[in-house]
Amino acid sequence: MEGGTTLAKKEITKKQFDFLEHELKYLETGGVISEQEKEKMLGSYDVKDNLSFITILLSIGALLLGLGVLTFVASNWIYLNKGVKFLIIIACLIGVNFAGVKWQKRFAKTARSLHYVGILIFGAGIFLVEQMFNISINFNSSFLLWAIGTVFIGYYLKDVFILLFTSFLLFIYINGSIFLDETSYPLAILVFIPFLYILLKKFDYPKALGFFINALAINTIALFLMEFVPKLDFKQSNTIVLSILFVLGIILAYLPFPSKLQSTTHIQGHILHGITALFLTFEFSIWFPIAYFIFLLYLILKGSLTSIVIICALIFRYYIDSFDFLPKSLTFIIGGIMLIGFGFFFENQRKKGGDFNEE
Repeated sequence: MEGGTTLAKKEITKKQFDFLEHELKYLETGGVISEQEKEKMLGSYDVKDNLSFITILLSIGALLLGLGVLTFVASNWIYLNKGVKFLIIIACLIGVNFAGVKWQKRFAKTARSLHYVGILIFGAGIFLVEQMFNISINFNSSFLLWAIGTVFIGYYLKDVFILLFTSFLLFIYINGSIFLDETSYPLAILVFIPFLYILLKKFDYPKALGFFINALAINTIALFLMEFVPKLDFKQSNTIVLSILFVLGIILAYLPFPSKLQSTTHIQGHILHGITALFLTFEFSIWFPIAYFIFLLYLILKGSLTSIVIICALIFRYYIDSFDFLPKSLTFIIGGIMLIGFGFFFENQRKKGGDFNEE
């Protein structure tokens, strides 16, 4: 608009852009807008760089190249002396990353695939160097070192997939430290998680990355509770751990979060309190499942679709271990009536224009 502020281009998916183009073409054909107006409207949007055939092809190629280099080195490992082995690892690591930086402007996708190869070589190099020089470092710390390297590459490239891979490495690190190496506590995760949330904000809260970082944080809290609560010599430490996680799930389901992260975190909160509630039904008397069931009904009346899934899980739980006075056939009948009732309620709400949410 002349004399006005310039509107920033909005990023949309290729599917959304095609739909918009089709509709504007329809309006142009009908004489509602001119071709120039149509082009001006389409020019206000940019298509997001989603996964394309080229990206997938290059990623698979990077994986195969990385595996090929590693298997070639491994198959000839015994014939090489330590100095040559170390130089090969360093040369491969520097070579692919240098090529990636060099081609970044001209061939961005190819350059990124080379950085992926570099990440694989870096991880393999950690384990090979430990073996080569007989470095006594535990298995889980090796994954921590690998994660430290990948998180900086992910930050440099602003690559969500690399940060997702970093989260995967950290899952191995924390779970391995607790379950496989009882002498090692994954305290480094307490530094890593806040840093990952800073990067999440910097990258404008991608949903997949937000989901995995939240899951990593929940996993960490659960493991630390499972490790330290029993050491306090409480009689029912399992019940205490489950109760804390149940309350955490409720908190996550209702605390306000940044708008792009809120729906993901709220769903994870509902899943967490749903799973822990199922286990708590074995720990508490009948008052807890009844109270929780009423709470779920309230959530469903508020439009929560996730709560229907949790109620189905509760019905299945009592099918497996039903009350003595409640035949299993009656469990199915009650469950079926309830779900049909919910379906009728939601259909009625939709006709009235009511809102639903995934939570």
